[in-house]
Amino acid sequence: MDELFFVWIRGLDGRPKPQIWDVDQFSGPEWKFRHVIARHALDVKARGMGLDMLAKLFPAPPGFEEWT
Repeated sequence: MDELFFVWIRGLDGRPKPQIWDVDQFSGPEWKFRHVIARHALDVKARGMGLDMLAKLFPAPPGFEEWT
């Protein structure tokens, strides 16, 4: 089973945006990583949760506007 991550990225407007990335996405272009502000490995239980639930479980790092 592939490893999945819940990722906060900096959106074009500067606000954090939640996404789910496969481990393979971390081997892509370097420009992607400049936008990653936090990442959390997802266990089997967390993989079934939606982005809203994951955002509550793993909030955006301090200093960024809260995503809603």
